[in-house]
Amino acid sequence: MERGDLAMGVIDGGTRGRQLDEIAEALPQRASALSRIFLTRTSICVSRTEVGVLRILSAGPRRITELAAIERVTQPAITLLVNRLAERGWVERVSDPTDGRAVLVSLTSSGADAFAQLRQEYRQMLHAEMAMLCDEDVDTLARSVEILDELIERLTERDA
Repeated sequence: MERGDLAMGVIDGGTRGRQLDEIAEALPQRASALSRIFLTRTSICVSRTEVGVLRILSAGPRRITELAAIERVTQPAITLLVNRLAERGWVERVSDPTDGRAVLVSLTSSGADAFAQLRQEYRQMLHAEMAMLCDEDVDTLARSVEILDELIERLTERDA
């Protein structure tokens, strides 16, 4: 599939269903490609899963089991990842105030700073490239983000 194929109303005489299939396949591939490109250019050496955990924890402390479920990895794998992040000083384990037996993983100020730096570097990388686009393409990307947010919201509500 060529870049212009997705923008066409109908792809080579195909149906809307085929176009939807191609878009559904292309979106995760493109998002993954952007992540890979960014992770090779960032000044901080992190994995996609580590960035995901930092993002989750930026919203507040979570239990290990919650992190594993959200990131779709095993509990032993997320425990190892949390240990690596703790060694960097980016997360810490704290007692759960609602359950003395449980432990929460919390983002430290150093972890929040690292996450903020990653976000800034990502914005800078994309901003530099998007600045070269014509206004119409920037408007299209902005609308695409809105549409993706709507899709994500509907899919999330379905899972609830």
